[in-house]
Amino acid sequence: MLYLGTQVVTDYWIFKVQTEEGGLYRRHGFDLFVHRTKEGFWGIREYNEKGRLESNIGNLKKGDNVVFYLVGAGGSRFVGTCVLDSGFERLDPERAKLIVHPEYLDCETGVFLKDVERWAKPLPIENLRGKDSFVAGGGKFGSHFQGSIKKIKHKGEYNIIIREHELMV
Repeated sequence: MLYLGTQVVTDYWIFKVQTEEGGLYRRHGFDLFVHRTKEGFWGIREYNEKGRLESNIGNLKKGDNVVFYLVGAGGSRFVGTCVLDSGFERLDPERAKLIVHPEYLDCETGVFLKDVERWAKPLPIENLRGKDSFVAGGGKFGSHFQGSIKKIKHKGEYNIIIREHELMV
């Protein structure tokens, strides 16, 4: 949380998860989501595939709220939420031995999670089309969710996702 005077500022994020291919293992996105959230650590590579520092990692902080966005051939959907229990960090060797599992393509950098909610009924992205302040004018969702970490600019957008999910249950 960021403190401005006596006011605490919580940021809101979308963490994108998708099927990982290549190497020795192939894991479906939902399996990665379940594995990583059970471990309580969300692995985030410090540098993207183009060798650039992953945007936003320096802005992640303890107390921020996250919604998980699963991208896949069966349709993209929101699958759960959590609260960050740390900022972006590198695991020490002892913790890495306990948390990093090569078969899940995990890495030694990321954020710790708490208060994880895995939604039994995922929220299809299409349920958000046309909602106020969420992808203005009902535009293209794909370009709105580029990158593995997306900052939600307005708390209202996060609240729309949560409200639409609650309407489904």
